[in-house]
Parts: sequence; C-alpha cells; structure tokens
Amino acid sequence: MMNHQTCGQTRPQNSTRLFTLAPLAMALLLANQAMAQETRLLNNAIVVSAPELTAPSATRVQLSETPVLQSATDGATVLTQIPGFSAVGNGGTNGDPTFRGMFGSRLAILTNGAQMAGACPNRMDNPSAYINPYTYDEVTIVKGPQTVLWGPGSSAATVRFDRQAEDFSDKNQRFEARALVGSNGRLDRFLEGAVGNEKGYLRLGANASESDDYEDGDDNVVASEWDKWNTNAAIGWTPDEDTLLELEVSRGDGESKYAGRSMDGTKFLRETAALRFEKRNLGDRWSKLEAQYNYGYADHIMDNFTLRDPAPMSGMGGMSMGGMPMAMELDRRTRSGRVASTWDWRNYSLVVGIDAKQEEHRRGINTANTMVDYSSDQAGLFSELTWFANDTQQWVTGLRVDHVTATDELASTATAGQERSDDLISGFFRLESDLTTLPASTYIGLGYVERFPDYWEMKPSNGSLSGDVNAFAGVQPEQTTQLDLGINYQQNAMTWWASAYAGIVDDYIIFDYSGMTQVGNVDGYIAGAETGARYQLTDNWSTNASLAYAWGRNRTDGEPLPQISPLETKLGITYDEQDWTINSVLRLVAKQDRIAKDKGNVVGYDFAESTGFTTIDLNGEYRFNDVVTLSAGIDNLFDRTYTEHLNKAGSSAFGYPADTSFNEPGRTVWASVAAKF
Repeated sequence: MMNHQTCGQTRPQNSTRLFTLAPLAMALLLANQAMAQETRLLNNAIVVSAPELTAPSATRVQLSETPVLQSATDGATVLTQIPGFSAVGNGGTNGDPTFRGMFGSRLAILTNGAQMAGACPNRMDNPSAYINPYTYDEVTIVKGPQTVLWGPGSSAATVRFDRQAEDFSDKNQRFEARALVGSNGRLDRFLEGAVGNEKGYLRLGANASESDDYEDGDDNVVASEWDKWNTNAAIGWTPDEDTLLELEVSRGDGESKYAGRSMDGTKFLRETAALRFEKRNLGDRWSKLEAQYNYGYADHIMDNFTLRDPAPMSGMGGMSMGGMPMAMELDRRTRSGRVASTWDWRNYSLVVGIDAKQEEHRRGINTANTMVDYSSDQAGLFSELTWFANDTQQWVTGLRVDHVTATDELASTATAGQERSDDLISGFFRLESDLTTLPASTYIGLGYVERFPDYWEMKPSNGSLSGDVNAFAGVQPEQTTQLDLGINYQQNAMTWWASAYAGIVDDYIIFDYSGMTQVGNVDGYIAGAETGARYQLTDNWSTNASLAYAWGRNRTDGEPLPQISPLETKLGITYDEQDWTINSVLRLVAKQDRIAKDKGNVVGYDFAESTGFTTIDLNGEYRFNDVVTLSAGIDNLFDRTYTEHLNKAGSSAFGYPADTSFNEPGRTVWASVAAKF
C-alpha cells in the first residue's frame, strides 16, 4: 500500500477500494462447479520475444493469451515486449513509448479506433498511460507509413488496441475475473461481465492496480509507486448478424510517483464515450459501412507535495530554504468522428472515408485563472485500394488529405491569438507477394507522410531554433519518405520473419535543452530492422529469438538523431505441455554511444552514453481447464542493476546527481489467477 503521510490530497476516489478479491474467489468456485465434466484444454501461449507477422506488414498479439503480458501495467509495458519498441521511462509506470526511435505523434496509438492525447504539458499522461492490457483483446501494429485509415501523421507506426466483438449466438452470458500480486506491494484486480442474446448485450467492467516504490538490483529504493483504477460499460444492439450499434463509456483516475521528474502525477482523471455503428453486406459490392463518434476528457494534476516532500531551494548566501509546494491542473477535451465504407469487387477492394477531430486544452483548472491555451481542428479524407493482381500478388495503395489548424489561445505570448493551418498529404503503395519458390510471403512499400506539429512541439513557452519569436511560430510540419520491406517464412517447424526500413525525414522536429528549451527542424536519415524466428525442436520444446536495431542521422548538424534505443536481442526457450507452459527469455541490450547531447523530444533528451546489460525473465502458466488459468513469473531473475538508455535523469528531489538516470527494478516476482466462463 502507498504511504500518504505527507499527502496534501486524498487518493483518487474509489481507487484501491473499488473492489476486493472476494469476487474472484467466488468466480473460481463457480468455475470449478461448472467444470464437473472433462473439458478440452486449450494451449494459447505465445512468446512475445519473436511475435509472428499475421499479415504481410502487420503484427498482431493476443493480449489475454500471452503469459509475459499478464504483469504489464499499461500500454507502454505491452509494447516494449515487441521488437522495435522502447519507452522513455519516468518511474514504475506510464512510460512514453517509442518505435524505431520515433516518438510522440509519429506513433499513432488508438483504443477501439479512437485517438486521445493527455493533458499534461510534459506528457506525464501520454496515451498509453490509460491503457489497461486486461481491457483489450489484441494489439495490432502496422509498421511505417503503410496505412492511411487511422488518422494523419503516423510516420513510425499505427498501433491499435482493440476489443473483439461480443458474440452471444450460442450463449447468453460471460464473466472474467483476474487478480495479480507481486513484489513491491503490487496488486491488480479485474472484473468484467456481459449478458446478452442475438439481439443485443450489456457489458460492465472495472479494474484497479497499485504498487509501492520498487528496489533496484542494489536494493536502492526508486520512487515509483502508483495507484490507478478504471470502470467501463457498454450496451450494444444487434438486430441481425450484420448490424451493430454500440454505446461505450468509461471513467478512471490514478496517481503516480516519478523518479525522473520534479513533480508527480496526482490526478489522471479520464472520461470517454464512444458511439459505434457497423453494417455489413449492404449490397452485392458494398460490404461494410462503419461510423464512430468519440468524446474524451482528460483532467491532470501534477504537484511536488502529494507523493513527496517539496525539494529544498537555495536561498541567499547558499542557505537552504524549505521547499515550495507547487501544483498545476490542466485538462483536454477531444471530440472526434470517423465514417468509412468498404466496397469489394472480384479483383479489387476499396475503403473510402472521412475523419475529423477537435481539441481544446486548458490550464489553471478549478482556479479563478482557468483559461484555454490551445485549440486545434483536423479534417481528413482517406482511401485505400487493394488490387488482387493474381493468386500470389496484390498491390495496396492509399492516399489521405488533411486540413489542420492550431491556435495559440493565450493572451500573454508573442503569438497570442495567432492561428496556423496547413493542408497535408500522405500516401503509400505496397506490393505483397507469396513466393512460389519458398514457403514465404514478402512485402515492399514506399510511403510518404506530412505531420503537423503537435501541442507539445508548438508550446509558445519554448524558444525557436529558427529564430522566430517562439516554437508556435517557428516549428514546421515534418515530412517522411520511407521504404519498408519484409519477409515472413513458415515451413514445418520453422517460422522466421524480418522487417527493414530506410527513410529520409525533412524538417524533423527536435528539442534542444542546452540552454533554454528550444524547438526547431533539422533534416535526417533513418534506417533499421527487426527480425524474429521460432523453431519447434520437439512436440514440447521450442526456441525463439528476435533482434531490433534503429539508426538515425541528423544530416543538418552532422550528429546522430537523439533518443534512439541501442541494439537489442532476445533469446527464448519454451516448454509446452497440454495444460502448462514455461518460458525463459534472455534479453541482451548493447551500449548506446550514438547520442546527441542535450537534444531530444518533449519528454527526454540525450545526456550521457549508456552501458549494455543482460537480464533473464521466467514466466509460465498452468491451465487447470479452459476456465481457470494460473500465471507466474520472475522478472530480472539474477537481480541485475541496470538502466534503460531512454530512462530520464533522476530528480534531485530524490537525491540523484545531475544527469544520472534511475535504475530499473531488481528481481520481481509476480503471480496471477484468471477465470473465464
């Protein structure tokens, strides 16, 4: 449990008291009664160290069927298990994900088809911070600028956390309960139930997670405690098998202590609502119509006194003075919509649609000085066409056009009241082939993306590297041209895949922290690759491996691009019986000496080279039947002391020297139990 003796506020309402472990015990009891007869045991264990390509240019991971993900705390924790992903670390949770060294709005993260940014001006509440892995069924990653269906600007990748559609064609209810306990006071609880029939359904869910500060491999305490909760409900109408109308609402809150920041996040309130409509088989050629409206509200508080004591300040003559309590509350309101239509012919499939988004950001919430400081509007038109040229080849091409505006709403800046707008174009084409000489499929695609600067990159409080009055006036849209190619090989016991890319980025948006914070544009090159393999040694034993490397060059200044993770390799071995599975993963991370000192993004910057490290994780699961599953794991088995290259420098409030990053957790033990019926 958290220590709140120095707190100036109470914990988020209904957080750890949301529910207890009693419902899970009842669920297990009912499950055992329901399983009186022998059932077929299911084996769905997947080793994420080498996930397979499920489509020529996409990776899909089933979240609930992957033992290593059972201990994930948020969306970033899930993604960092997949080759190519890393995260800028803050503390115990809420890391900010990167892919191939690319950060922020270059990486589109959607939940059930919608994007929503946070309110914090320093991205304490990045989009992945609100993602509870238990709540979603799968995550799909499209690498590079190889789709235009899900919004503008996603030059690095498009990441979608999705639920599977409810199906009550042969049942009228389902229930799921989970609980996880672990080192450092970790406690997770999850409940979800749904009832329905062929005409509709009702779903209710709730979850909570908490942890104390962790210890690194040298038994030093790292400020990292968190406490978060979320509730959600959905009602769906399915008058026939081709029609769905669903309304979903959710609400959550939390708090988190950050070793790498001068303040903590003490409010992460998020409220969302989504209305979705889908109709299939509308005609001979018109196969699907989908429409969606989303509303999101994020209310965030950061302060230096709720979860910590304010850091001392230096007074006259160098004398130490008491710390000054500081706090800031901000919010963001997002409204978005999307309509898409799919048409199928014998050799062609066409998706056309429109989407739009409005955002309003405010500061000084719940004070006399509440004010809007930023607003933006986006409207886009998109289309993707697939041509099935023959039995072994298909061409996919896409194009989207967006109009984006942003307004500096503050009255006290040099750009007060000014509006910026741009018309942006993005597109790609890709050839997908099934090889006739090998049991393999390949793809090669060329994509182009124009990305408008986001709220954090345009903050008028930051200076401009181009000499303009501030970042709002000076930062220009980013343009990325990138070649992506890959192969997916599968024959008998062997599965192997590889993805590679090379790109030119004009007007790459970069932060300079060498003096006052400045933001501007440089030109760059990017390249890299990910590869993975799995080999079935026997009926029970299999091995797997993956490798990921990203490289970037600032061709304007002749130095590396900043905040790029080093070479990483994973080697795994799995033993799989009918009802239980054990995985072991060896992770090897190289040193990173390609840095751009004091350069970075809104969250992190390069302040020192990093050393390499090696860790070993063990995890497994036992399936009592097709209802009850027990999972357990030991992360960092040998209690190594190490830090990730992208971890932020530790805050001086916790005693860290300047430019010294905080360490990752030492040996961590966890166990979870899940019941589904």
